[in-house]
Amino acid sequence: MILAFIKGMLGSLGRPVLDLMINNPSLVTGVLAVWLGVFVAGRLQLRHIERKSTELVVEMGRELVAKKPHITAQGLYKRIYPRWCEALRGWAWFVPHRLDLWPVPVRPETVQQKFPFSPQWIAEVLRQHGIRLEDNESDTETG
Repeated sequence: MILAFIKGMLGSLGRPVLDLMINNPSLVTGVLAVWLGVFVAGRLQLRHIERKSTELVVEMGRELVAKKPHITAQGLYKRIYPRWCEALRGWAWFVPHRLDLWPVPVRPETVQQKFPFSPQWIAEVLRQHGIRLEDNESDTETG
């Protein structure tokens, strides 16, 4: 009775799909297993990107702060971002889409939807590693 109600709600296009799923559970399980594998691989690659980004920011941050001690997070971002974009494609092939339903190729725009690479993030990472930055000009003017 419930199955008939669901088939009625699905209409003429959904009924054959539901019948295929009910009659072939191994096929459905295989498709879901492949999707799960792709999802897990994407999450692992995103975690790898986060780790490599942190390493890049700390390494370049130390160099740039040593050369120019009064640099701001925005100044560091402007210098690190181009190198991060170049290195990004070598770190992974794909990451999960922002909705986590399918994979998307690694590009700066797609990665930044899942991972907040910004001046604030750079400042926080450097602060966690014991590197102090100058405050922004707007912060020093207001107080």
